[in-house]
Amino acid sequence: MTTGPGAEPSAESLSLQQGTLRRAALLGGAILALVGVVAWYGFHRDAPSPLDRYARLSPSAAAAALKRDLAAEFPPGTPITPLVQRLQGIGMACLPGGEGRAQWECGITLMTEDRRPVQLRASIGILGDRIVTLETAAGERPR
Repeated sequence: MTTGPGAEPSAESLSLQQGTLRRAALLGGAILALVGVVAWYGFHRDAPSPLDRYARLSPSAAAAALKRDLAAEFPPGTPITPLVQRLQGIGMACLPGGEGRAQWECGITLMTEDRRPVQLRASIGILGDRIVTLETAAGERPR
């Protein structure tokens, strides 16, 4: 057995009481189990989708609320790109209107709380790259 600077103590020279390692392992396991339970039950909530609040409304109220929210954030004259990115970010599919049509069409089908499909649409009229008009509509889709 080597003693002196830089020498590591051997397992026989450590003065541990009988069962110390077993108690340490049990305590470590209990702490891990507690962290796992807290992580499972305490943070298992999914963040609500931005579209959930529209799905809880009637189709006409959902369209009006979407138009109100978008018009407040993107008034006429603002660039189209941030609005399209916002709509795509909440799950809507957006396509340009096509040749000769200066507008974008965005839409998504939502399931209401009573499991009815509702289609929510936004039509954005543009001039160049600026928003001119913003219209929304919602209607129940046949199953």
